[in-house]
Formats: sequence, structure tokens, C-alpha cells
Amino acid sequence: MSRIIGSHRGVSKPEMKLLVLAQTPPPVHGQSLMVQTLVDGLPAHGLALHHVNLRLSHDAADIGRWRAGKIWATLAGALHALAGRFRHGCDTLYYIPAPGKRGALYRDWLVMLLCRPFFKRLVLHWHATGLTAWLETEGTAVERAITRALLGRADLALALADELRVDAAYLTARRIAVVLNGLADPGPSPAHHPPRAPGERSEVLFLGLGSGSKGLFDTLAALALALPREPGAFRLTIAGGFASAEDEREFHSRAAALGEAVRHAGFANDAQKHALLARADLLCFPTSYAHEGQPLVLIEALAHNLPIITTRWRAIPGMLPASGGVRFVAAGQPAQIADAMFELRARGRPDDALRQHYLAHFTRERHLAALAAALGGTS
Repeated sequence: MSRIIGSHRGVSKPEMKLLVLAQTPPPVHGQSLMVQTLVDGLPAHGLALHHVNLRLSHDAADIGRWRAGKIWATLAGALHALAGRFRHGCDTLYYIPAPGKRGALYRDWLVMLLCRPFFKRLVLHWHATGLTAWLETEGTAVERAITRALLGRADLALALADELRVDAAYLTARRIAVVLNGLADPGPSPAHHPPRAPGERSEVLFLGLGSGSKGLFDTLAALALALPREPGAFRLTIAGGFASAEDEREFHSRAAALGEAVRHAGFANDAQKHALLARADLLCFPTSYAHEGQPLVLIEALAHNLPIITTRWRAIPGMLPASGGVRFVAAGQPAQIADAMFELRARGRPDDALRQHYLAHFTRERHLAALAAALGGTS
């Protein structure tokens, strides 16, 4: 359930000792992967930490959902955190707060009630967005007051982008630092792809949790519009699980109508995912997910120098380069996606511009260095 991770030998150890109360994979999703990166990588930057795995979700469909068993998992995690606090001398609590979901917010209240009084400092890492908007539009005055009392005035709030500081500011964090996500470098990008010739198939990839809000069904609708314009021009590969059984049923129903132009690769491990990204001609991710932060799938595409179709949603425009390899579409507009597919098909893979943007902003090393610097400021 928990483990202590010492500081890297030869690096001076700061006064702060971090207790990380957060879930690592499984299931595999952006937030859990970034927690794993933190747990594995911060000790090399001189930050000792103790990790308590707050295992709340069993699979992709369970993420963010209310389930009675999560109450007991939260209680167990909080008790392990308290034990770690005193056994290992941890004085700073690191926690990832919920977006605008009532059940998840009540979980945060419970954790803060049990744990916050016993820690000298609190660090909140805002991986998901939307709490402020939910509190102001759907929350009650009592819920707003309790949330401010229990989660307000954190010593440090970490945001993924300037555009995503709103929740930290609403809860009047004492200090806000922007730390971009980062992923391990998959290696040099594939050779430049020339534009596809007429009759030659382009590979379109949708990677991540399959749901309407992430853009899965808009992508399928775009494919249905594109194929009559040029039969055989595209094949769509879906890699990942589904947000619900209903989404899975709808996917299979729509995919059946498109025949061999659609395939579902299922869950892809790291090696399989990198192979899919290397073979693809473009990534389609037309998300309008309410709690979207800084999608790792877009960072993975950048690392592979893979052209991208996505939306101007939340912080996405600011994380992508102004290059010919990115096309923005409106959410819920499959015709725009279809046009963008043909446009990127005609251009081919860009000459390393997307990968250079990844190397300049989103490597694992840059992320950990920025994270360590921000955390060091809480000492």
C-alpha cells in the first residue's frame, strides 16, 4: 500500500519530506501515469518521499465514478497516510483534488479532515479542471464554504498551464506554480512520410479513453463522411478502453457500419502504443471532456512527430506549436474533422517540428526538474 523512497545519494536533502497520497497504475490514465513519474523520478532530484497508493479506481470505467467501496478505500488511504506521517517524519502532504464531481469532492473533504491537521504543509496538484465552475453553478453555499475551509489556502498549488490556474486561485492557494506534464522520450521520430498517393491508405489513430466527450464518436462520424469522398483513403484504429458499457456498445454498432475501415486494438501497453504512434499518419483527438487538463495523448503525438487533429479546448491550444502539423476543429463537427483529415493527408508528416516542440517543453526530465523546483520552494 505504501513505500518510502529516499533521496538520491550525493544530492543534498531539503528539509521537506513529501507524503504522496495518490493512485499509480493500474488503471493506466494520464493522472496515474504522472503520479508514477513523480514517485519514480523525484528522489533523483533530492526529494525524499513516502508514497501511499490511494487505489480508488479498478479500471478505466471506474475513474471518477461514485462507488461505496471508494469510501473504505479513502479511509484506508488516509489512515496509511497518517501512519506514514509519523513513522517517516513526512511534513508535507501531496494530494490531487477532484474536478467538479460531488462524490469525488466529498472524498477530498474526508481526506482533508483526517490528514491536513497533521501536516505542516499541503500541496495540491490540479490534474483535472472544473471544480470552480461546478461549485459556482451546481454546488450549494454550504459545499462552497466547506470546500474553501478544507482545501483552501494550500501552501502550494501546481497547475498544468496558465489557463488552468482557476481552481487554485479560487481556493486562494498561497503560491501557484505552473508545471507542464512530461513523458519519457520514445526516441527519434520515424522518417518523414511523403503525402499519400490517391488510392493509398492513411492510418488515423484515436488513442485513449473511448467516450463521446473525448471525441470518439465525432471521429467515427468524420470517417463515415470521408470514405465516400475517397474510398479506402483512411483506416481508423482505436486503442484504449471505454468510459462505459454504453459507449462500448455504441462504438461497436458504429464501427460495424464502417467495416474494415475501423479496428479496435484494445488496451495498448507502452511498446504497443509506441508502435501504433510510429505507424500512424495522424492522431485524431477532438475532445470536449469537461475536466480536460493537459492530455498526455497529445504529448505522445508530439514526441512521435505525428500530425494532430484536436479542439481549442481548455489549455490545448497553448500546449501545441503553431505549425502545419496541427489542425484545430470545433467539437461536435465531424465535417471539419473530415476536411482536416484530407488536408493533413495531403501534407504528409512534418519535418520534425512537432517532435522539437516536445523536446523543448514536455520531456520527463524537464517535468521532473520543474516539479522539484516548485516543491523545493515550499520548504
